[in-house]
Amino acid sequence: MNDIEHTKSGKTFDRIKTKIKTASSTIVRLFAELAVVFIGVYLAFLLTDYQEELEKGEIRIKFYESLIVELSGVVQHLLEEEEHMLWHTSTREEIRKGNRPKIPAQPLNCAIPASLLTAAFDSRNFESLKTPTINNVVLLTPVIESLNQKVQNFNNLLVSLLAAQKSDEDCCYDIHGNILDDYIWYPTLVKDIHDLNVEIREIILDRAIPDLQQLTKS
Repeated sequence: MNDIEHTKSGKTFDRIKTKIKTASSTIVRLFAELAVVFIGVYLAFLLTDYQEELEKGEIRIKFYESLIVELSGVVQHLLEEEEHMLWHTSTREEIRKGNRPKIPAQPLNCAIPASLLTAAFDSRNFESLKTPTINNVVLLTPVIESLNQKVQNFNNLLVSLLAAQKSDEDCCYDIHGNILDDYIWYPTLVKDIHDLNVEIREIILDRAIPDLQQLTKS
């Protein structure tokens, strides 16, 4: 190989080497740009997920706080109705003692709407509840329904009893002073309604509200 050919060969090799370096630099730069894009997209997803979780957390806390307010309202309502129940609980006690008291014309209004308790099982809210809260809701729902039903039955039966009392104040008792079988529902329902009233208040005050208050802090 003469000097000219050697020179040409060297230049060709240098050009190939330069192209390789340029290509390698381009590939590295492309990988770096792709990495930046990937990291940017990944961080964006993380931020979005964080914002969604933060929003869900705020919604959950508001939901818990709303439940606390409603349950507190239920307790207040039941306490007020317990005062109205004094007419009937004192009458029941007199009946138990063998006296012949006149049954008071005092209907009850223990009905509890519990709209948020129902909403607790909505698909959007149910996943926000923790196991203890679900247990409390599950426990409260049938007890509240039982109370509502017994109050409704009591008020319906009270109408017919009061109609009978108009013609005879002693219509509810036999000659020995015992309440007749037709009216034995009165002391029975009075006791049941009172017991359910107390049970619901205890579940709410001792378990449901403390659990929800703990969740709002977690």
